[in-house]
Order: sequence, then C-alpha cells, then structure tokens
Amino acid sequence: MSTEKRRTSSPAFEGEDFSCENWEQKRFSGAVFRGCDFSDAILDRCEFDGCSFRACRFSGTVFRRCSLTNCTFPYASLFAVTFDECRMIGSSLAEASVSALTPKGGNWSFVCLTGLDLSRLVWENASFEGADLRECCLSGCVFSRCSLSGALLTNADLTKADLRGSRMDGVDFPHLTMKDTKIDLEQAVLIAESMGARYCGEGNNGD
Repeated sequence: MSTEKRRTSSPAFEGEDFSCENWEQKRFSGAVFRGCDFSDAILDRCEFDGCSFRACRFSGTVFRRCSLTNCTFPYASLFAVTFDECRMIGSSLAEASVSALTPKGGNWSFVCLTGLDLSRLVWENASFEGADLRECCLSGCVFSRCSLSGALLTNADLTKADLRGSRMDGVDFPHLTMKDTKIDLEQAVLIAESMGARYCGEGNNGD
C-alpha cells in the first residue's frame, strides 16, 4: 500500500510529520490525528468531517477552501495559520493555543472559540451565525460585511473593534464590553433596543 493511499484511508495517525506537504482534495471522516506536525503544510480543498487534531502542531499552515466540520483541536498549537475561505461549521478551537491567525472569509457558523484571544484580526465576508465567542478578546478586530447573527458574545471584549456593515441581530449586547467600538446606525438601534429603548425616528412621538 502506498503512503499516499494510507494517509487518505487510515482513521488514525500518531506523531506523523506532515510538515511542508501539499495536500489536494483529501477526504477524512472521523479520523484522529494525535501529535502530528502540519507546519508549513498547504491543504487545498481538503475535507475533514468529525476529525480530532489532538496536540497537533500547525505553524504557518495554510488551509485553502477546506471543509473542517465538527472537528476538534484539543491541546493543538495554531500559530500564523491561514484559513482561506474555509467551511468551519460546528468545529471547536476552544481548547487550542491560537495566535496570529490570518482569516480570509469563510463560514464559521456554530464554531466554538470560547475564551480565545483573537484581538486585532480582520474578518471580511465571514459568517459567525450561532458561533460561541463568549469571553473572547476581540479588541481592535474589524468585522467587515460579516454576519454575527445569534452569536454568543457574553463577556466578550469588543473594545475599539469595528463592527460597521455587519449583521448583529440576536446578540446579547448588555453582557459584552464595548468601548470606543465603531458601529453603524442599524447596530445602534439594536443596542438601544436591547437596553429597553425604542427608535422612533425624527419627528415621530412613537405613539
């Protein structure tokens, strides 16, 4: 059996070195990667469904148009990783060490990022609908044309973040930190309504 075929079909990988490799259109379902090194690897249009990347190393790794659905990264290290238009639905990075990410769009709906420091990242055209961002540090982040509808943001820090142009309906504004945060009119109305106010418009007494 060739190494290439083994890597595609085997459900478990222990301590393997995948660094600097180029993967294209590989598919894994329920695979367990334990202590593997993906440093400087390029993963292009690969699919990972329900996979675990326990204690794996991702340094300079590029995920390009990959699908990582319902995957977990317990005790993994992600440094300077690029997620380029990836589908991350239902995955969890909450137990990983994450720093210096480069996100480029993608679908992050229902992903769990609880407690991570994601400060100063720039997100464009990304979906975080239903995502768990509780206690995240999002200070200085830019969310441009993103959807955070229904995202959990309890105790998240959005100090000096720029939210303009993003959807924020269903967000629990009173329980997150906003200081010098840039918002648009629609978001201002949502925040006011969440605190019991009602926007009536100029010259409208609200009756």
